[in-house]
Amino acid sequence: MERRSSTRRVFLGSSAVALTGLSGCLSRLTEGTGGGGDTGENETDGSGGEGDDTTPDDEEREDSEPLDPPEGGAVVFVYDDGPIEDYTQAFPAHQAFDAPATTGIVTEWIGRENYMGTDWMGVEHLEELEDAGWEICSHTVDHTAVGTFELVEDAHSDDDRVYPDGIRHGYWEPRDLEITDGQKTVTRTVLGWDEDETGRYIELDEPLGESFTKGESLTRYPEDGMEEALGESKRELESLGFEIDTFLAPYDSFDDYSREFAIDHYMGIANAEHGSRVNDPDGFDPFYTERDYFLEFTSPESVIADLDEIADRGALGVIGAHTFKDEVTEDGIYETLEWIDERGIEVMTLREAIERYGGQ
Repeated sequence: MERRSSTRRVFLGSSAVALTGLSGCLSRLTEGTGGGGDTGENETDGSGGEGDDTTPDDEEREDSEPLDPPEGGAVVFVYDDGPIEDYTQAFPAHQAFDAPATTGIVTEWIGRENYMGTDWMGVEHLEELEDAGWEICSHTVDHTAVGTFELVEDAHSDDDRVYPDGIRHGYWEPRDLEITDGQKTVTRTVLGWDEDETGRYIELDEPLGESFTKGESLTRYPEDGMEEALGESKRELESLGFEIDTFLAPYDSFDDYSREFAIDHYMGIANAEHGSRVNDPDGFDPFYTERDYFLEFTSPESVIADLDEIADRGALGVIGAHTFKDEVTEDGIYETLEWIDERGIEVMTLREAIERYGGQ
């Protein structure tokens, strides 16, 4: 496939506009965030005494209004996990169109070699991506599932295993897990997961001591586990010098419970909802972002139809891929970017999309 560079600059530089009017619970973003920002109290002016350190540029930024969404719509690419293929396959395709992307990084996997069948981007790769306009976002420390999973079988007081509709919580052991029906909550330590004649289950360190009804009970991490899962990756990435504002939920597992904790650390979630690529431009809430894949589990016809809708409505599309998968190739990414370019759709990072669409 012949490569060409687009004559249209399709991403914005770092925006200094204020994030005003965001729907959702964004008022909590300034409280207890993992970034630990300075409150500005007891600062001194240039003369060494206390005073107002606001500059004319600061005042201009404070008075500026958020940019309107592009009339022709926008697309955000959000890549999962941080494999080296983000750098060797996705990055060249995006560079051909001068287009950025957002990549969700699992901090324990940074720089690992020959792990789960591939190598993983190192800090130097992430720095190059960020310098080119890409956004680095948190994907937890160890790919932790932060959502909840409903029990599909009744659990009895003498049971030391539970059968939820997803056994992702069984992947991390020993880790504390809550089983709750909203009235009573039991905390047990995960020993692993397995499958029997009933189905897939999570094994616990001791019997529940309480009974729980299927369809009315669920598994979830307790508060301290959620704070660690949602905050530690952000802190680690920031300690490496990256600006971290958004979160990509592993396994597309995110719900109201995880949202309660996410709003204390992030300005938006890449895949708070899964199954659609198109986000309504009116009333966009970055804590309910829709995302779906554009090369996996789909067809070109479906992607093209969504791009047509995005361009016609001026909507926001959020699309994703695992670049280490065989079906995700540089040519496939390039072709998708070509379809986007032909329709005059802008490509931006998730952070930029929230700034443009979040104030509507």
